[in-house]
Amino acid sequence: MNFFKIAAIAAVVVSSSAMASDLQFGWPGHGGGDSGPESTMKVYQHGANNNVTALQADARKSTVDIKQYGSSNGADVGQGADNASVDLLQKGYGNNATIDQWEAKGSTIDVSQYGAKNGAIVNQTAAASSIDLTQVGYNNHANLQQH
Repeated sequence: MNFFKIAAIAAVVVSSSAMASDLQFGWPGHGGGDSGPESTMKVYQHGANNNVTALQADARKSTVDIKQYGSSNGADVGQGADNASVDLLQKGYGNNATIDQWEAKGSTIDVSQYGAKNGAIVNQTAAASSIDLTQVGYNNHANLQQH
């Protein structure tokens, strides 16, 4: 039963970007066939009770790649930046991350959390910027803002 829940959630998360990435037409006023949406979203979850909410709106040529191993890990990720990427890896138990990247063209966010009950809040709006956060252990918390 859990497999079907995970498959249904993954299908919903991936479906909008997967459909958009297959479109091959030019946007009005932008010329040829290479200017269409090319965003990608990947979600991998292994374990139990992991949750992901992901949104990638108007994020042309951008990627969100989430992997969660363990149990009760949670991620809330949004991205609205062109040519940008968000990578999240959580291993362990009860880790949580909230990541937002808006209008941060050409920027990257890479968050890795290992252990238990680590928390990260990351907000980046600055173009051509990078955030790389790694937390190892228990009950670590980070709040990173880059504007």
